[in-house]
Amino acid sequence: MMVIDYDKILMLYLERLTGTISPEEDAWLTGRLLADPEVQQIWAQIEREGHAIDLQLFTESLSASQSLNLLKESIKTAEPEVRRFQKITLKKRWAAKLSIAASILLLFGYGWFYYNHHKKITDTNAIVSLITSGQQPVSLQLSTGKKVYLNNKTPQKIAVGKTVLAASDQNLAFSPGQDTSSNLLVIPKGENYQITLSDGTEVILNASSSLKFPFHFGRATRDVYLTGEAYFKVAKDKQHPFIVHTPLTQVQVVGTQFNINSYETNRVTTALIEGKVLTSTKGESPVDLNPGHAAVYTTTRGFTVKPVDTQDVISWIKGVYYFHDLTLQTLAGNMSRIYNVEITIDNASIAAKSVSGILDRSNLPALLEDLKTTMGIQYYYSQDKLHIK
Repeated sequence: MMVIDYDKILMLYLERLTGTISPEEDAWLTGRLLADPEVQQIWAQIEREGHAIDLQLFTESLSASQSLNLLKESIKTAEPEVRRFQKITLKKRWAAKLSIAASILLLFGYGWFYYNHHKKITDTNAIVSLITSGQQPVSLQLSTGKKVYLNNKTPQKIAVGKTVLAASDQNLAFSPGQDTSSNLLVIPKGENYQITLSDGTEVILNASSSLKFPFHFGRATRDVYLTGEAYFKVAKDKQHPFIVHTPLTQVQVVGTQFNINSYETNRVTTALIEGKVLTSTKGESPVDLNPGHAAVYTTTRGFTVKPVDTQDVISWIKGVYYFHDLTLQTLAGNMSRIYNVEITIDNASIAAKSVSGILDRSNLPALLEDLKTTMGIQYYYSQDKLHIK
């Protein structure tokens, strides 16, 4: 497996170096370099070897005829895999690999790249495959400035000073330690992630969200900072109120369950599932919430309290999103965040049309087909975008 992995990464390295890598391959490679230690090691090895022979200059000096001649020679002199450890010079080994790569790139690279980058893909499974290949990992930026990538498929333990992180592709927990400085957990588009804080509070973060928190709450209050959307199940501690700061408001509790949505720049919605919360902002009277109600704060109207269906509010935790009378334009924005894909509505006349339904985070094809049936839309994927018309 290691030999296959090396060859694949080598080819992608050469394609990136010569500017012929496809957007999908580049996105896949970026994701692997961020999340896969083995790929990181292979890449580092290739870079070291490349620098040792001035690889950039070498690739630029190869002509099409030279490449074909080298390719013919490499085929003639190819030896079985069992003899690959025979001592050869670094430059000869790279010349053989480069000749194959360069000839393929020179003969087929541009045409293949142009076709794949500009063709219109209508098969939903192919669209999903292209979208998921560019998924970015969850990251934790430590107070020291170091960044750690967390959603590896294999659980990992990471020592950060006296704190030990236990991370997987779905959640993060850690030993409290004594470090009270703030860290930033960043959830990219297309991902959800759960974190258990040092006091036992559980937080589930929606896609395109972030949470600033310490490894240890060392003050009279337990303060965290949220952008995006998150569900909180706060551990009870009457002596140390839990405060969530959003870009516009703050929510104070001692132990309860609630959801905060702050995706929109001028709007924050706090929905109470159980218990009691107090939400406030500068210049406004604090608002007490009862379970089953939401406090909606906007910069133009202040706070408005209204009843909500709490199951609808937190259904996103299970990957299900209910939408009621949304414009297609607004729905497309939500889809972009949930599925991690840029969406363009090519037909302006349908952008303002209203739509209601259910969005399953794990089933983009079903949603696209439902929109096709109910609204008569067509869709295709091209140049890294999902087009709706």
